[in-house]
Amino acid sequence: MLSLRCKSPVDYRLCTQTVTVYHKDGDTYTRAVYDCASLDFKKTQSVDKVGVHESNSFLLVIPCQEQVVFPKDKVYLGIGPEIATREAWAEFIPTKVQGLVVVEYVDPKYWNGQMVHVEAGG
Repeated sequence: MLSLRCKSPVDYRLCTQTVTVYHKDGDTYTRAVYDCASLDFKKTQSVDKVGVHESNSFLLVIPCQEQVVFPKDKVYLGIGPEIATREAWAEFIPTKVQGLVVVEYVDPKYWNGQMVHVEAGG
């Protein structure tokens, strides 16, 4: 387990949550815990002539100086379990694990020419 305390010249007082980021590279599964993140869940509803439709999305902010999250990574709110096998990875999905999301996009942010945080969402 890798635990990092991120630093930045920008004020990140709202980044007080702990998240676990899971990354799969071939048959290798890595897990990193960040204790200075913000993970915000959003539920929207729309109504049309067929009925009510719900959609869920999220925004993750991690102050950092290098990219620490990538598309298709899984992010768990809190300190998540170890994932070491293909079977465990396949079972570790948002429909089965509350507080788990899958990253669809990553957007690094810069200040004075240096990365200060990464935003990810889905």
